[in-house]
Amino acid sequence: MKRFLVQGIAFVMFVLALAGCARGNSGQAEVEVSDILAKIREAYGENYLPDTEVDEAMLGQLFNLDMSLVEAYVAEMPMISNHPDRVVVIKAKEGKGSEVEEQLTAARKILVEDSFQYPANMPKVQSSQVVRNGDYVAFLLVGAINENLDASEEDQLAFAQEETQKAVDAFESFF
Repeated sequence: MKRFLVQGIAFVMFVLALAGCARGNSGQAEVEVSDILAKIREAYGENYLPDTEVDEAMLGQLFNLDMSLVEAYVAEMPMISNHPDRVVVIKAKEGKGSEVEEQLTAARKILVEDSFQYPANMPKVQSSQVVRNGDYVAFLLVGAINENLDASEEDQLAFAQEETQKAVDAFESFF
């Protein structure tokens, strides 16, 4: 009887351990968007320029984003308007990640193709990325300023791409 009870308890503990390791209904771990933002900030240290929170109305307007698709978000941009940096991390409502990704990608395309930017900001804008993992989506236009004023356009673009990759890596480290 004791052996049967011990085996039963071991089985229950095994099932509970598996359930604890399981991810939610969507198969995705629950992550706080603020934790993702903190990791992105950490990746840049003092080179992280966004210093102003973006409220819901402004986020919807800046990115032509349907906020009814959004469960949670954090968004920041610099107070100084001559810096293009923007970091947006969104947890979309269940199953709506691809729609949010489409909207952020469309906003990125407008930013790259149609908006006026200071020439020094163009490599950074061109290097921006929209990344997604399930229902988590991020718009990443962030990085240090290239102080090498004599760098070629290719070198400036490569620098900006390396900087953006830091945010991409920070985002992806959660998944």
